[in-house]
Amino acid sequence: MGAGELAKSGMTRRRIMDAAVHCLAQLGYGATTTTEVAKAAKLTRAAMRYHFPSRMDLIEASVHYVTRRRLDMYEAAMSELPHDRDYFIRAIEIGWEQLQKPEFLAFTELSLAARSDRELAVIFSPALTEYDRARRLTAQRLFPPGQVDITLFDLRNDIISFLLEGLAQQRNLAFDADRRRNMVLGFLKALSTSRDAGGLLQKAQALANG
Repeated sequence: MGAGELAKSGMTRRRIMDAAVHCLAQLGYGATTTTEVAKAAKLTRAAMRYHFPSRMDLIEASVHYVTRRRLDMYEAAMSELPHDRDYFIRAIEIGWEQLQKPEFLAFTELSLAARSDRELAVIFSPALTEYDRARRLTAQRLFPPGQVDITLFDLRNDIISFLLEGLAQQRNLAFDADRRRNMVLGFLKALSTSRDAGGLLQKAQALANG
C-alpha cells in the first residue's frame, strides 16, 4: 500500500471513529452497530467490514479513540490558559465545557455498558486506568508551578473530576436544574481559589488516613 493509499485509509478510519462517537453519544451502546456507524460515516457495509470486520473490533477501537480524544482535548485547552489569578476558575469551566461534548457522552455509554458486558469490560477497564493516569500526569505538568501542593494534588483533582462528571451525568435534574448546577460549579470554583482550601484538604486527608 502506497503513501497515498495509507493516508486515505487513515482518513477513512478517522471518519469511522468520529461516526462511532456520534452513534454512541446519540444512540447508546446497544444501538451502536457496524451498520449504524457505516451509515453515519456514509460508507458502504463492505468498506466498514474492511476496516472493522466485527462490532467488537469497532468498539475496541472506539474505546481507545475516545480516551485519546478526551486527553488530547484537555491538553490542548489547558495548555492555552495563562497562569494568572483566574487560572483555576477557567480550568473548572474548561472541564465542564468538555463534558458536554460527544466524546464524554460516548465515554459514559462505554463505561456504563462495561458494568454488565464482560467482553467490553476486558477492553475498557485497562483503557480507563491508562486514561486516568495520563490525565493526572498531564494536569500536573500543565498546572502553574508552585500553586498546587503535590501531596494534595490527587485529592483536589479527584474532587473536581468526580463532581463535574457526576454533575454532567445528571443532565435531567428533577427540578431547579440550572440553579443547582450553577451552585455546584460555584462551589468547585470557590474550593479551587479559597485560601482555606489547603487546610480543608489536609483535614480530609487526615480523616481518610484514620
